[in-house]
Amino acid sequence: MSVRELDDKPQIFNHFPDDRYRWLELHDHHKSYAYAAIAERDDDMELHLSIVHWTPTARRNIQKDIEWLKAETRRLGKKKIIGIRVDGQGKFDPNLFRFATLFGFTDLCVLQTATLHVN
Repeated sequence: MSVRELDDKPQIFNHFPDDRYRWLELHDHHKSYAYAAIAERDDDMELHLSIVHWTPTARRNIQKDIEWLKAETRRLGKKKIIGIRVDGQGKFDPNLFRFATLFGFTDLCVLQTATLHVN
């Protein structure tokens, strides 16, 4: 299994709140190729995936990681996994949909947000 649950939030997710997510490291022979943040939401599992090292082996392993996530989602009684991409730079990534469909995700959409902090 190439999924390891972490006690501490990976630096790549510094902007995420501490109390909502489980932190995962995806690795191959002791080298990390991605990090994930997952959280239970009503009937869904929220997924944020950040790939830090892309190789053909990592691609094959991510398929196994998705199977692990599907099993974990079922174990928790959730009905679907919702993949979310966050980009604080305001950039649209056209590769997201191609990547998502490669691993079986459907119902693709674009969601943009803006935050107004009130002091």
